[in-house]
Amino acid sequence: MKGDAGVKNSRKKALSDIAAAMSEAGQNDKTDTAAGSLQDIISAALSEPNDKKRRKLLRDFAARRADVAAFIADNEDLINSEAEAALIGAAVGGTAVEKKISYKGGRRQETTVKRHIPPNMAALGMYLKNRMPDKYSDHPAGETEIEDTSEINEVIDNAAEDTDEENNTV
Repeated sequence: MKGDAGVKNSRKKALSDIAAAMSEAGQNDKTDTAAGSLQDIISAALSEPNDKKRRKLLRDFAARRADVAAFIADNEDLINSEAEAALIGAAVGGTAVEKKISYKGGRRQETTVKRHIPPNMAALGMYLKNRMPDKYSDHPAGETEIEDTSEINEVIDNAAEDTDEENNTV
């Protein structure tokens, strides 16, 4: 799709921006060498599909790094916008470009493969239900319209009376 490269580039830029901001926040803290790369932890969190595991991963990292916890609390909008961009990307699908590296006869060969990713209906449904609940809710909150049936009841009553009169005259 045409916008896939833009979404991919904006995702990479957002990831780099988050990592850079977190690195700046933790520059003065040289005591935690076992924490790993900030970009690695962010990449792992963004690629983890299981919500509980993702939260545990971020909690564990934040417990080791107070600066990370402060950054996440201060920049919730940045993190939410990254999650929203990922949801939109999954909802509309697109094309993924994968590079495969192989070695043949001692020479490195790089192959580029384009793969179509179909839209994810669950992601699309979630996005629409949250963005436009009036139109796409499972339980619409619209008013129930009650039809005036008095004319129909009157016709039925008249027909019943006519039938009774015919039965009595025979």
